[in-house]
Amino acid sequence: MSNPMQRCGALCRTTGQPCRNWGMPNGRCRMHGGKSTGRPIIHGRSIRKLRHARSEARRLLEKLRELVETKV
Repeated sequence: MSNPMQRCGALCRTTGQPCRNWGMPNGRCRMHGGKSTGRPIIHGRSIRKLRHARSEARRLLEKLRELVETKV
C-alpha cells in the first residue's frame, strides 16, 4: 500500500506533466485508478429476460412471415 499523502504522479494526457492530485491508498488519484473495479458485469436474470424477449420476438416475426407468404 502506498502513502496516501503523496501525489498521484500519473502523466496527464493533455499536458504531459505529472498529475498533482493527492493519491489514494492504492497510490493513484480518483481519476487515474481510484475506486473503480471496471465495468459492471451484467449476468443472471437481466440477460435471461433479454434472451427470452429476443427469442419471443424472433418467433413472432417468423409467424408473421409465414402468414404473409400464405396470403400471397
